[in-house]
Amino acid sequence: MNNLMLQFKRMKHYFIASALVFTVSMVLGAGYSEQFQAFIEMQLKGMEQWAQSITKTENPQWSLFWLIFWNNISKSLLVIGVGAFFGVIPLFFLIANGLILGYVIAVSAQQQSVLFVIKGILPHGILEIPAVVFACAFGLRMGVLVMKSLWGLVNPTRSLVYKEEFRSFAKALIPVFVIIIITLTVAALIESTVTYWLIKP
Repeated sequence: MNNLMLQFKRMKHYFIASALVFTVSMVLGAGYSEQFQAFIEMQLKGMEQWAQSITKTENPQWSLFWLIFWNNISKSLLVIGVGAFFGVIPLFFLIANGLILGYVIAVSAQQQSVLFVIKGILPHGILEIPAVVFACAFGLRMGVLVMKSLWGLVNPTRSLVYKEEFRSFAKALIPVFVIIIITLTVAALIESTVTYWLIKP
């Protein structure tokens, strides 16, 4: 537990940076979507296909839960692991999700209402969005630690320090995974029940 708290303290700037990247991406998606139209449309087509496949099942809400659950958890945990590739993938993940969410919010507010947006995002988003940002922050730190470790190969005087830093970080990943899984499970339950009910025609 002490090590986990220590890692959280060391992660402060990564949390802030990840939240800023996500927020800026949302603003770009909402206000400058034409610059990213091709990418956004490609992502939304995939989401539309998922939605259509769910409506054809016997229990759409249960199918929706499992789809959200596996999609969010697998991507969030994966983004930490692939952060080892210098943090590029977590950064892309933040930007992509921010752009899409910003675009969806802007379009939904224009076509429906601000209340519709609040009902469609706030109940589960209050847990899901921080969890995704949280996971990406750990992915970014993973990338930084890998770069430090590589630097340690040519700088032996810092090698032991970097190795210990990486070891402490790695020890904290299991409880971090548990936190992410629990948070996203609750978010998926809320999205497939409360949010589903609120926005259902």
